[in-house]
Amino acid sequence: MLMPKPLVHTLKLLCTILLLWLVFKSVDVARVSRDLGEFPAGTLALLLAALWGGQLLCSQRWRILAGALGMRDGYFAFVQAYFAGMFFNLGLPSLVGGDAVKAYIISRKAGRPLPAGLASVLQDRVAGLVTLLLYGSVAVAWRPFNWKGIPLWTLYLCAWAGVAAVLGVIWKGKTVCRKLGERVRAPRVRKALGYLGDFHRALALQDIGKGDLGRVALYSFVNSALVLEIFRQVVLASGRPVDMVSFVALFPLVTLATMLPVTLNGMGVREWVYVEALHLVGIPRDSGLVISLATSALILVCNLGGAAFLWAVPKALAHPKT
Repeated sequence: MLMPKPLVHTLKLLCTILLLWLVFKSVDVARVSRDLGEFPAGTLALLLAALWGGQLLCSQRWRILAGALGMRDGYFAFVQAYFAGMFFNLGLPSLVGGDAVKAYIISRKAGRPLPAGLASVLQDRVAGLVTLLLYGSVAVAWRPFNWKGIPLWTLYLCAWAGVAAVLGVIWKGKTVCRKLGERVRAPRVRKALGYLGDFHRALALQDIGKGDLGRVALYSFVNSALVLEIFRQVVLASGRPVDMVSFVALFPLVTLATMLPVTLNGMGVREWVYVEALHLVGIPRDSGLVISLATSALILVCNLGGAAFLWAVPKALAHPKT
């Protein structure tokens, strides 16, 4: 039985408040405020430019994946849609709002069904996540960490199990939909199964060559390495040293945690997980919160950059292909 939406939102609000309370009760708020004011703005500006550069690379990766599903267009058209989706992440859940906007724009322009657009966006997400997990898994094997007695490699194992489960559902989507459709009677669940079936049929039409797969992998590894170094530089800009291997072992888990739909737009999760993760490498919780807030501000401004491309969206949707 599905929970009513008001109850879900209430639980997320309570979880958000709890996590923020756990974070702020463990730090000196006055010191955090002072350190934030002293954070080098010039460094953040350079890192912001690098972050936007990574998004340009991701736009090309998405273009390849979308093209394999029959949604072909120029590079700049995908940049426009990608950055527009980033902007809508500001007010909507990032795994629903911005991604849905990107999928809608590109599928409508190409005259393709929405599930095809969603399939391209999900593949782009998975490509980035898998390479980030690969980097993190190698790093945590090289430099093991434990959090409250829990080896972090077990968290990576759970993450890989989750990725495998999602890929399994996608791969066997037709069979899953058919079997569950015979047993389930709840309207909402049957509707969700219908979407899954449409999604699977869209993927079945994909035609991607080995060369394109190689480019997708290359772009993913380069962008993930860039992202890891950008956010490590945020830590270094705070005056706290952290070696690359340790940071790579920890940061993917922070990213995964913010994807969990347990709070309002991930608020509170990044702060709490980041503070705990950085504490494992000897960074005080006060400084950990400063780094987390600076990181959040960097991501926020990066997404705001999508506003520069919103002007092109109505024009792009005005004359869809048929």
